[in-house]
Amino acid sequence: MAAYGIDYNHFFSNKACRVDFQLTGNDSSTSAFIDKIKEEPYWGGRRSNLTYYLNLGEYRFQVTDSASGKLIYTSGFSSLFFEWQTTDEAKHTPKSMEQSIQFPFPKNAVRLNIEKRAGFDTWTTLLSVGFSPNDKLIVRNTPVQVPVKEILKSTTPEKAVDIAIIAEGYTAEQQEKFFADAQKLADNLFTHEPFIRHKSKLNIYAVAAVSVDSGISKPHENSWKNTAVGAHFYTFYEPRYLTSPNMFAIRNYAALVPYDAIYILANTATYGGGGIYNFYALASADSKRAKSEVIVHEFGHSFAGLGDEYFKDKPDVLDDMYDIKEEPWEPNLTSLVRFDTKWKNDLPKGTPIPTPVTEETKKLPIGVFEGGGYLTKGIYRPAFDCRMRTNDAKAFCSVCEKAVERMILYLTSDNAALDVR
Repeated sequence: MAAYGIDYNHFFSNKACRVDFQLTGNDSSTSAFIDKIKEEPYWGGRRSNLTYYLNLGEYRFQVTDSASGKLIYTSGFSSLFFEWQTTDEAKHTPKSMEQSIQFPFPKNAVRLNIEKRAGFDTWTTLLSVGFSPNDKLIVRNTPVQVPVKEILKSTTPEKAVDIAIIAEGYTAEQQEKFFADAQKLADNLFTHEPFIRHKSKLNIYAVAAVSVDSGISKPHENSWKNTAVGAHFYTFYEPRYLTSPNMFAIRNYAALVPYDAIYILANTATYGGGGIYNFYALASADSKRAKSEVIVHEFGHSFAGLGDEYFKDKPDVLDDMYDIKEEPWEPNLTSLVRFDTKWKNDLPKGTPIPTPVTEETKKLPIGVFEGGGYLTKGIYRPAFDCRMRTNDAKAFCSVCEKAVERMILYLTSDNAALDVR
């Protein structure tokens, strides 16, 4: 951790470097292949804590200075591809999916290493590539131009969590509806802590990407729409799972503003959504449940790496995402294998591990309740109920709220080790 005091201005410019690549494979193999490297006009990410790693994500990347070999930037991320690898389809049909990462544009030659998690704190290399910032084949074209509106501008990008809200399924004639829906999304975030108390650290931009058709594709109903980023329901054949496979197009729209996080707002009243850490969040704009519950839940995934705390008695498409012999990396889930790295030290004295479900324990602010990560057994969550478990919960539990706050401070503070207890 001693290396995280990197001088940003010595190594990086004020622009962003985007690397597009393909993740390919099947249920048991993963490969990565570069598509392109782009220079983009804005860097909205952190300028401190550049090599401080929070151990979040199924993957991470590291950028080293070629001349000195010094680590100068690192970050974690997850992918739709990883989720697909846990499905039955991946057992017999190999696929590739788009993935994109971003870091400050380097002033000198660098080497990029992309790694896949092999355990709670072990990694295997997928890709290693060196490049010079002067390379003539780095794409430097102007991002696609669409109207942008500042929903909230609290401070400068380097001191803020910058959120890009991208329109999906809105026609040119529905631009004002999108801006109104984006305002509602922002308002919904600020009904929850810790966003309320850290509002002065958030900037929110609405990017009015234009779709030919209004609405969102529903493959299971034989309904396909021509939309800006091609989002659709029925991801992995799950009717309510709403995602887009077109990450490069999403990033093209996000490049119009500085951003730390991407939120795609889908012009539909049908209930659904999705959220993947350091990838994007996506939710229905007009669903009654989207007024705050889904909006905040999906952002918990994409922004802070929170895991789903719900579970079902019947099989779920993502049942195989967690190996209970390993500790999950998500801060709000544990298999008890490495519980000391999670909320164990925050438990009130005498709290049983695991915590049985009774009328009294349901009232506890924190415990160790079995069931989470789509599994009824072997994975444990911090509270009986939480925004990451049900739509009826009024707020994040204290563990999830702390994880979100830590991410806000990580992106905006000069001291990533700041205790947010």
